[in-house]
Amino acid sequence: MKSFEDKVAVITGAGSGIGQSLAVQLDQDGSHLALGDINTDHLEETRQLLTLGTKVSCHNVDVSNPSRMSQFASDVIAAHGHVDILINNAGITLTPTLFEDIPAQQFKKVIDVNMWGVYYGTREFLPYLRRRPEAVIINISSLAGLVGLFGYSPYAMSKFAVRGLTESLQSELVGTNVSILIVQPGGVKTNLIKNAPDLTDAQAREDSHQEFTRAAGITPEKAAEKILKAVKKNRRSLIIGTDAKVVNAIRDLFPNSFPRILHSAFSRMTFK
Repeated sequence: MKSFEDKVAVITGAGSGIGQSLAVQLDQDGSHLALGDINTDHLEETRQLLTLGTKVSCHNVDVSNPSRMSQFASDVIAAHGHVDILINNAGITLTPTLFEDIPAQQFKKVIDVNMWGVYYGTREFLPYLRRRPEAVIINISSLAGLVGLFGYSPYAMSKFAVRGLTESLQSELVGTNVSILIVQPGGVKTNLIKNAPDLTDAQAREDSHQEFTRAAGITPEKAAEKILKAVKKNRRSLIIGTDAKVVNAIRDLFPNSFPRILHSAFSRMTFK
């Protein structure tokens, strides 16, 4: 897809972070936008950042809810008539916690949002995408979709699933009008940890957020720029961030000792 002008782009998790930055940059490129997020206040913040005057619709949607995602697709088509770009971006994580200490419902919540959200988005919008002359799906996975990160077992499980679904669809859709890009960022300066559903203490939430953003190596604006460039180049896979590239390379170079390397690097972190 060489140009985004007059394309209709659906973005989940559009209220902040990479989703918000993608919305702003696509707006500047002349795209019409269907923005979905579970937080309507954050959606309005994104809307206020859009300046070009293309058509924008905002939708309160929980990507883990199949009926809401079905209604989301219907509402988008009613508002815009068609869809050219689907960005499955919405995602959550827990703060670093050992597998055995994670309550089952919290583990399931991460899977529901990150894995099933991508499934529902793809299931609902793919039929509309197939009707267009050219269309693209962008699935936001993670470094944790390449490497099972210490302390992030539900997040890694969900993001590996996103990668698996994406790669399967890439092969199934060869020769069609729909291309799919899998994006695997390392640390991005977003509210991912600040919005972690297992944090209830306000100070702990802010401290964890500050620690995460200090360690993150890239801004959401730069990540969005790289993603859209990859779409224009018809890329199928994109790893973003030096940290993601280095950790992935170490895993490939030292497959047997890699778990010990991760344990040494992360086991001194503060866990709940």
